[in-house]
Amino acid sequence: MPPIVNTRYGRLQGQTEDDLHVFRGIPFAAPPVGDLRFRAPRPPEQWDGIREANEVGHGSMQTFMPGLELLGAWEMPVDEDCLTLNIWTPGLDDAKRPVLFWIHGGGFAGGSGATPIYDGQHLARRGDVVVVTINYRLGALGFLYNEAFIDSDDANSGNYGMRDQIAALKWVRDHIGEFGGDPNNVTIFGESAGGMSVGVLLGAAEAEGLFQRAIPQSGAGHHALPQDVAEEVCRRYCAVLEVSPEDAVALRSIPAQDMLDAQLALQGDPESAALTGRYLMPFSPVVEHGFLETLPIEAVRSGRSKDVDLLCGTIEDEWTLLAAIQGVNEMDETTARGALAVTSGDADVANRLYDHYRDARAARGAGADPLTVFDSVMTDYVFRIPSDRLLDAHSASGGTGQTYAYMFNQQSPAMDGRLRAPHAIDIPFVWGTGDAMRTFIGDDPQTDQLSGFVMDAWISFARDGNPSTNALPGWPQYRSDQRYTMVLGPDVKTIREDREAEREIWSEDLLE
Repeated sequence: MPPIVNTRYGRLQGQTEDDLHVFRGIPFAAPPVGDLRFRAPRPPEQWDGIREANEVGHGSMQTFMPGLELLGAWEMPVDEDCLTLNIWTPGLDDAKRPVLFWIHGGGFAGGSGATPIYDGQHLARRGDVVVVTINYRLGALGFLYNEAFIDSDDANSGNYGMRDQIAALKWVRDHIGEFGGDPNNVTIFGESAGGMSVGVLLGAAEAEGLFQRAIPQSGAGHHALPQDVAEEVCRRYCAVLEVSPEDAVALRSIPAQDMLDAQLALQGDPESAALTGRYLMPFSPVVEHGFLETLPIEAVRSGRSKDVDLLCGTIEDEWTLLAAIQGVNEMDETTARGALAVTSGDADVANRLYDHYRDARAARGAGADPLTVFDSVMTDYVFRIPSDRLLDAHSASGGTGQTYAYMFNQQSPAMDGRLRAPHAIDIPFVWGTGDAMRTFIGDDPQTDQLSGFVMDAWISFARDGNPSTNALPGWPQYRSDQRYTMVLGPDVKTIREDREAEREIWSEDLLE
């Protein structure tokens, strides 16, 4: 008999796959179309009879970037009607298993919770846990800030994609017990924009109580648009669409593909890129003093989420992959300094960073060519330093939440080793999906052993807030004065210091 579960909206029928029950394409909110575009998610409509939950839902509206085949990415049908989730569970009983709730990455403009590299069967089976993956609105449809959208039905603008994540968490709170999970033991985890989403949820009042643990992978609490920048993005976006920013009715009626085409045109505009360069993405979470009152890192520093357990980390050479995907495989010094000036918004700061990193790397015998220096600065600006600051803030918050740090240095054989330890290499190790990404991670037996270590650590953390395992015993907690970090790679070990010479310049609160 296929597994059937009762929800408050109707009955769901999944399928049994070996020893797991799997439900795919479950609607956790009403389709955000028509008058519900640019609004907070509404509850799904009830249905009669039994609804089959055997096929994944559509991905959010997006354009598929060339080069992502390396990561096992795949094209999928996309639609504005995209708010669904997927569940893998070992049993439909009252076992109250830990719940692992995944938020996918993709620069807040791409990705899907149904991508095969996020196949939840391996984690669910290995750890006797319930795994959930979700979709959320992306790009302009998910993050356009416009005061014209504020009305009696929706008090805030922007952050629609983040509110989708909240809606999915509330659905899990209300229903996951029927799927054998514990609604009071939920771990949110995500990578890249998913990791940044975890950081936003740590700082958002609406998310309080919806999760007990958090694992931001290559994402922390620094990257959100100020309201004035988001307003200018909206103005420029509407100019591309040739519609007034005040015309909410028109913006809710334009075909979704036209909305996506305008988004791509805006992203290709050099002036708009300069406007949002420091903030990385033109469509991303917005500090709009409603859903998001301040930068997430500031909320954590003030004590929000102090009782949530945190496991946070990055990868040694994050930016190499992102540069390669953009076709940047070589740079001269002038170009590197100019690119850093766009990111920092300050040529003097860019030059100081470039000189400091070049000299520090050369002094320890590391690569110091312009592209390597640029990659190293961007790795630390976007990922490592925000992660460290989130760890510092959480560990000093005075709550009951435990604080742990990790760093991946697993090398990728792709592109003849040019990527070194790149962004996203942690994904197949966490999910046990290395077979789908062999070109990226290699086929040495060490990779499968490391994946087992990492999966067990994430499962252990989800169970009781401590990532220590038999293979990784005595993982010490992180403190700002004792920065214990577990290195995950060919040589698994604990360190307290790493690239201290580069780190020194960030003590000046550059780009805070």
